[in-house]
This record gives sequence, structure tokens and C-alpha cells, in this order.
Amino acid sequence: MKSGLKIIVQSSKFFYDYLKDNLNKIHEIKYFKAQNKEFFSHCKNTDVLITMSWGRSMFGGKKATSIVPQKKLKLLHLPGAGYDGIDFSKISKNTKVCNVYGHEIPIAEYCIANMLAWEINLINKANNFKKLNWSDSLILGAMPHGELYNKKVGILGYGKIGKEISKKLSCFDCAIAAFTRRKIRKNKYLSAAYLSLDLKKHIQSLDYLIIACTLNSSTEGLIGVDLLSAMKKTAVLINVARGEIINEKDLYNALKLKHIGGAVVDTWYKYPNATSIKFNPSKYDFHKLKNIVMTPHVSAWSKNMIVRRAKLIKLNIENLYNKKKLINEIKFNNF
Repeated sequence: MKSGLKIIVQSSKFFYDYLKDNLNKIHEIKYFKAQNKEFFSHCKNTDVLITMSWGRSMFGGKKATSIVPQKKLKLLHLPGAGYDGIDFSKISKNTKVCNVYGHEIPIAEYCIANMLAWEINLINKANNFKKLNWSDSLILGAMPHGELYNKKVGILGYGKIGKEISKKLSCFDCAIAAFTRRKIRKNKYLSAAYLSLDLKKHIQSLDYLIIACTLNSSTEGLIGVDLLSAMKKTAVLINVARGEIINEKDLYNALKLKHIGGAVVDTWYKYPNATSIKFNPSKYDFHKLKNIVMTPHVSAWSKNMIVRRAKLIKLNIENLYNKKKLINEIKFNNF
């Protein structure tokens, strides 16, 4: 029997535990929580590296990070979908790079849960009633809440996430429009399909705008003061993509001055290191605003999603070992 692969996991320990329990025992697998000296010393001779960051800080960060030369690396496997934390110029052409998906289901559910909660003002009403306060009740003549039914929703980016959102939203009879870099055909879930360049022409009619596109040179800072000022005063912006797609200052001002109704933000401008718990995700005090729902990059992080991704990583490791075609291989010659 030929010798197994040397594998390093520098990601959530969930992936390490799954691979350790399910991969053939001929493979050698090690886990590192952070990219430290010991991690890099082992990287020099590894065959497979599982990480979201190589030569660049992850989640949209632009900071360069230290790496070591790779001579044996056969596969760099991302345990996530976004590869903005990878400096492709520092990867050998002999190294294959793959990513994973499976996150579109929980992200779509996250978006819809927040849209429903926003329409009902659910959290505030529930918290008020825990104080035995009946002021939100119809019995006392309170203002009625909204409905998701018949709302106009724009989705910027129509990949796996955008498609799953439109599929799940369709049962609420929403008018859904996709905005994409290249023209696409309408499907049974879409009321309209436009080019991203035409977003400003249609943004004033939207009740919700969901950001679900990738971060790249054409989308960085795409949502700025021009588009935010064109939105309805009651419109809600939802970001489950990357923070830098929305101009940080412009979003803060739009919310603070109530130029838009509100925002639901799960992806941010700054991220803590592995040991930080209390950390401001922006240079602005979004957390002091009342018209924003803030979550710490959790929309995709479901138990089932982790298993789906871990299974695909395991399959790709086995395919690599058996010299079979890899799934979700990223062609990075143009990076």
C-alpha cells in the first residue's frame, strides 16, 4: 500500500474531527488553531492544507500575512466558499485549489428569518411583553405590523445563495429581481432580471436589497452614498456577502441619519483574532444604532452545513489520493 497524505487543518476543529474520524487511517492529519511557528514548520512538508487564509487575511482583509515556501503542497482546500483570503500569486502552479459551498441553505433561511422579524418587529415586541407591557397589542390600539407578502426584493448576485433565497422567498409572493454582472434569464422565482449596472434605475422601488455577490475589484465599495440615497426611506439592506461591498462610512451615515429604514449585517469590515471575544467590527459605532440588526458572521454556520462541507473535503482528499478529478477546483491562472 502506498503511503498516505500529510494533511493540516487550520480552521474550525469541526472539520478536523470529521476528517480524523472518517478518512482512511493511512493519512496523517494535524490540527492548528492559528498560523503560528509550529503551523508553518509543519506546512513545509504537507500534501494538503485546509485553511481560509494563505498570504492574506481572510474575510475581505487586505493585510498580507507571512507564509513559508511550498514544495510538496498538492492541494489547498478552503473550508468555505470565499477565496479573498488567498494570495494566488504565492501558490505553486502544481498546487490545486478547491472551495466548498453548502452554505446557501442556512444563509437563505437567515435572510428570511430576519425579514420576517423586521416586518413584525418581533424582537422588540417579545422583549416588551416579557416586561408585561401590552402597548404593542391590538387591544390597546397599537400600530399594526407589516408583512413580507408582496414585498419587492432585490438580490445583488445570483449564484448559489441568490438562487436559494429567491426559491425560499417565492412562497411569500414577493416580487424578486436579480441583479447580476452578466445578463441572465428570468426563472420561475424571479419577477425580473437586470444587470448590476442598472441597479440605480430600480433600487428606489425595492423594499429589501440583499447583497449576495462576491467581493472583487468591481464590487468593492459598490454600494455607496449614490445608491443608498436612492433607496426608499423604509428600505432594508441585508449583507451576507462581504463587508467591503458596502462603503462603511456611507452605510453608517445612511442608518444614523435614517436615509434608509435599516440594515441586517452579518459580514463586517474588521474581524478579531482567534482569542478576542469583545471586538468592534467597524471603526464606526454601528452597535449604538437602533435600526440595525448585527450578527457576527453566523448566517451560514449551521451544523448541517459543516457536515456537507466536511464530506466534500473528505471526498476531494480521497480523489487526490486516487488521482481522480477534484470537485470545485478554482482555476487561478488569472489571479
